[in-house]
Amino acid sequence: MSHEALEGQSSIYRAVHDVATGLIGARGPDLDSAITTSLARVGAYFGVESVGLGGVSMTGELVPSLYVFGPEPSREEALNLAPPGPQLAAQYRREGSVVWNGLEDLGELPQFQEHSRQMGVSAGVYWAHRDMGSHVEGMAIGSPTPRVWPVDVAEQLGIFGDVLYNALYRRRAEVEVETLMAELTTMRKLERVVTDLAAQFIGRPDDQIDGVIKTALGRLGETLGLGFAVVLRWNDPEQSTLTVLHEWAASSIDPAYAAGSVLSEPEGWLAKRLREAKPLLISHVEDLPPEADGERDRWARAGVRSVAWAPFMGVDGHRGVVGVGAEHPGPSLEELGPVLSLFGSVCVDASERLHAHLELREAYEQIQTLKDRLESENIALKEEIKTSSVGDDLVGKSHAFRTVLRQMEQVAGTDATVLLLGETGTGKGLVARRIHEMSGRHERPMVTVNCAALPATLIESELFGHEKGAFTGATSRKIGRFELADGGTIFLDEVGDLPLELQAKLLRVLQDRQFERLGSSTTLTVDTRVIAATNRDLDLLIAEQRFRSDLYYRLGVFPIRMPPLRERRADIALLVWFFVADLQARLGKRFDSIPSYVMDRLVSHDWPGNVRELQNILERAMILAPGPELDFRGVLPIGGTENHALTEAPGQPGASLQEVERSHILAVLEECGWKVRGKGGAAERLDLNRSTLQSRMKKLGIQRPTA
Repeated sequence: MSHEALEGQSSIYRAVHDVATGLIGARGPDLDSAITTSLARVGAYFGVESVGLGGVSMTGELVPSLYVFGPEPSREEALNLAPPGPQLAAQYRREGSVVWNGLEDLGELPQFQEHSRQMGVSAGVYWAHRDMGSHVEGMAIGSPTPRVWPVDVAEQLGIFGDVLYNALYRRRAEVEVETLMAELTTMRKLERVVTDLAAQFIGRPDDQIDGVIKTALGRLGETLGLGFAVVLRWNDPEQSTLTVLHEWAASSIDPAYAAGSVLSEPEGWLAKRLREAKPLLISHVEDLPPEADGERDRWARAGVRSVAWAPFMGVDGHRGVVGVGAEHPGPSLEELGPVLSLFGSVCVDASERLHAHLELREAYEQIQTLKDRLESENIALKEEIKTSSVGDDLVGKSHAFRTVLRQMEQVAGTDATVLLLGETGTGKGLVARRIHEMSGRHERPMVTVNCAALPATLIESELFGHEKGAFTGATSRKIGRFELADGGTIFLDEVGDLPLELQAKLLRVLQDRQFERLGSSTTLTVDTRVIAATNRDLDLLIAEQRFRSDLYYRLGVFPIRMPPLRERRADIALLVWFFVADLQARLGKRFDSIPSYVMDRLVSHDWPGNVRELQNILERAMILAPGPELDFRGVLPIGGTENHALTEAPGQPGASLQEVERSHILAVLEECGWKVRGKGGAAERLDLNRSTLQSRMKKLGIQRPTA
């Protein structure tokens, strides 16, 4: 690779690092500002005047920009701007990018050529990030003058785009969480309005009922930020006409216009729709069909921009509708149908005192059902909020990694037992922690037990506890890990190393949620969710009768296979920069670039220790390297030359996987003074069981040198 190419690689890595560093830790509006600032850095890198995140619809329309750096057309200019055209969208989707050095290059895309001319863009690059179905979402840079782009400009733009869209998706998740919480708060307030309304009817004289309902309508309007609220009742079983029972309007709204469209036109579009007895949401009255011109005109004169209608039923069928409207478009009324229906039913029941006691009892039953449903939805909302964002410690975009994330989201909201399978260092502990945090048990502790680290004589006491005097040295009662995790989650790491005699007791806890402490005959009951993990081949252990098959089936209700890093090569570059950004602050160093040939070899390496090995190698390299360029001299035995900052001699062919593993274990043993077990020993440094390390040493022919 030429010196100029190396300088180019180093330059883009520095630029990407600056962009990523500026986005790390930003939240809310600060994240918006950080994205805009990052676009300016991208513009400086490419030397262009405009950078944007946006897209093109499949019909050829320009999707409104999400974030823009540089000049934007005014509202009037945007209305007269020629659309990019469907040919651009098709090429965007088909090839993933569009690059033009001058307007003459766009001869096959005449609509887009005219669009670019009007935008004042003579040369540019469009890069597609994701096909959203209705449109393609991506990133664009533009120059007002013709220029010759590098051949890999789309690939370079894509590197920046991936980083920026990761931040953008994080911001979208934050907004979604805020929206969900706002909707949940509104639902709770509305529930109180309905509950209070029903409660106030008890023992009320007839002459006070109208006042109570009018007050409740006002509270309903204020809670939802409405312009009007009206309760209408069908006059007869044939539903020929409606009568206004109760109404409320803000000072700026004329209620006669708001409800008049259905009252004055019993055969009009709205009346016909209401007879279908289905909720009706109209987010923008401008979007009404041509046959609803009368309704559109009346609502426009009333100052209403959006409406929702909810039918309510009685023992004799469809009884009426509750209508609400707002002075702004698009109120979030989709989930309010059942509550509005219940509100209308309560109002009519109060107005028709003939069936007061029966109807009020029914209304209370409906309210209780509604409260129960809202509580269940509250739990679901919390779980959805938890799963909106993966979290900063789980990094990756590969298909294998996304499969794990999807499985986490599927199982987190349940109490199902989860079995995490995978090699050492693949992140089983992180996934277990994230499943717990996304579950309904997140407010209770997650207790971790390393089944391989505890002696067989103590593990039963650790798991289930013991009474004073249960065995020699038991000087006091001890609470076991299962009791500590009651109401929460227990994570059984390396469950494949659990002694066979304890497996039956664990099976009983999984089946019956019951156990006894050592030295006690009292049966204890716990409500604990179990997540287990192992790097062992459980099928082989079962065949060797070292693991119970019935316990395996109990633990494996929902297995998740953690892919080794060699199956996630697309994630290695992201992980490298993530760890660099995380470690450099603690180490007091700054690294701006990694040579491309080093990154290529990091990606091609098989990483027998997986993500944990990658992190340890990176930390060691960062300690040894002075910066600002991060090399791996004497750190990673994966081929190359000493001049390339790796360990292999010039001309020597690439080392085999077995040689790599042997060299790595030898290096760690020498650093630990050949101490295998205990704190600071090689087994701990390599994150291996002592017996596993000794087995590998024997297999690789590693022996401690004689003095």
